[in-house]
Amino acid sequence: MRIHRRRRNSVCPPCSGESDVKQERVINHAPATENECGSCFLPDRAVRRYNCTMITIEERMKAALTAESDALWKIIRDPHPDVLSQAALNRNLTEEMAVFIVKGKTVTAETLGFLATDIRFKHSYKLKLVLCRNPRTPLRVVLSLLKFIRLFDMADIAKDQNIHINIRQKVEHLIAERVPSMPLGNKTALAKRANMNILLSLMESGDERVAGVCLDSQSLTEAQMYKIINRPATKAAVIRMISGHPKWSLSYNVRFALIRNFFTPMNCVVKFIKGMKTADLKDLYSDPKIPTSTKPFIFRELSERGETVEIREDEVYDLPDDEDPAAVQ
Repeated sequence: MRIHRRRRNSVCPPCSGESDVKQERVINHAPATENECGSCFLPDRAVRRYNCTMITIEERMKAALTAESDALWKIIRDPHPDVLSQAALNRNLTEEMAVFIVKGKTVTAETLGFLATDIRFKHSYKLKLVLCRNPRTPLRVVLSLLKFIRLFDMADIAKDQNIHINIRQKVEHLIAERVPSMPLGNKTALAKRANMNILLSLMESGDERVAGVCLDSQSLTEAQMYKIINRPATKAAVIRMISGHPKWSLSYNVRFALIRNFFTPMNCVVKFIKGMKTADLKDLYSDPKIPTSTKPFIFRELSERGETVEIREDEVYDLPDDEDPAAVQ
């Protein structure tokens, strides 16, 4: 059964339209209650839902200052930023409630700054962490809180692209300062969840076990690996590990960079040269940064392909066919 009610010039917000023209309201049959305007009837559940929205912003802000327990939990779910600001001043606010407010999408920077300095939550690690992870937290506030954040949580912050670049760079710097005195177990665990810059700091520590975990990290891309190989600060042990890595040693661009690197083992260089394109071999041969011990093997490969290469007068190569490349270092 359906109830049809006709009304005109209604002042009831749930039923009113954009104009005062005659409208026809159709609602499902349910126990009806007369609402405030007195011109139509709504189900009890609809009236209760509407009465919640009848409270003005001023009334909600006033209630936010004095509410307790369950009532306060309902208030902090209010999306209006002014209501959340008033709720933050409530003396009944708990740590869990403060964390919930900070995680909200409508909370203002002023409210975040106030909660960060609230003496009630001075020792709350959870609140400090969510404040650092919220992109709307003022920069000065986050920088002052980073010294309290644990190592692995900082690594997660450094990977979060939603966080300001200055904060991520500061986190990377703080972690790099801790790497030299960090236990081996922490380095290994950190390598599994760190971003590229932190991985570089770990690989520069010189520990081959840590470097091996870093090379297996899902955070590393081919472009980043290319940069690592070309960095002057990258140690010889790391280059040797990349040369023999089952994944990175198969990448064409990585092989190109390894051929140019002075620390790449010569037997790997010779193997990589055979898989290079002729145009790239010519570019490598003319590259002044290529190791002098590598050029003869590039020259021989080009000659075997029937390519002509201009040789300077001071460059004379005599490579016997039976020479062992592994012996040339």
